[in-house]
Amino acid sequence: MILFKMEWKRLYKGFLIWTLLFAGLSFAFSAIYPQMFTPSLQETMDTMLSGLPESMLTTFNISLTGEASMFKPVGFFAYYFQYLFVAACIYASLLGMQSLISEESEGTIDFLYAQPISRQAILFSKFIARLTVISFFWLLSGLSSMGSLLVFRLASDPKKEIISGITKIYLYEWLVLIFFLTLGFLISSLLKNASHATSLSLALVFGFYLLGILSGLQEKLNFLSNWSPVHLGIPSSILNNGLSEAPYLALLSVVFLAASFYCYIKRDFQS
Repeated sequence: MILFKMEWKRLYKGFLIWTLLFAGLSFAFSAIYPQMFTPSLQETMDTMLSGLPESMLTTFNISLTGEASMFKPVGFFAYYFQYLFVAACIYASLLGMQSLISEESEGTIDFLYAQPISRQAILFSKFIARLTVISFFWLLSGLSSMGSLLVFRLASDPKKEIISGITKIYLYEWLVLIFFLTLGFLISSLLKNASHATSLSLALVFGFYLLGILSGLQEKLNFLSNWSPVHLGIPSSILNNGLSEAPYLALLSVVFLAASFYCYIKRDFQS
């Protein structure tokens, strides 16, 4: 419990910044929705977007029909939120990668081992603290997004559709964030210096994101989409198809966490 409180104290400033940033951006984009989708402007945008190649629409995850249609409040949210989701994946990855190596890089590992606590307890406390942070961040972000859409929705937009759509997106994307958190945990147990965590997190997330983009460029590359957790968590894809890969993401997260325990316990630390 003491280590959990120490971790929370270390992380809460970043948690507040990320939460307020996401809430503010969700509010700002939701405020744009009523002005963008007046009947006349909607007809113009529909004509313009319909003339674009299907491959381009797929690459940028633009849907013109169905539950993820850009002309519906949740579909409009899904379009702009895909880019915020990439940022959230980076945040989750950073939380994981900076968790286990930070003590060694800061020279506080001796102090930690002087406490009556095992390595397993250290890792467990750090993971629970970061799981709590990413979960509360995502919960507050989801509530702010839902509230903003409900405030700025058009009179013809059903509340039930907004609530169910936002809930569906955030619930499935939470599993993707847990995947990146646990993968970051595993990498942290192998890193030698915390200074590499940021660049590795960016490379990891954008690498997966690039796989998703490549999968939409040519039909023969479609299989790459199944190898990209970022692409699987794209809001428009979740609205249209759900997330059938959810059990695999959960299983991989458990495997990464178990591997983190093994590597951390076997590791020789430098003070």
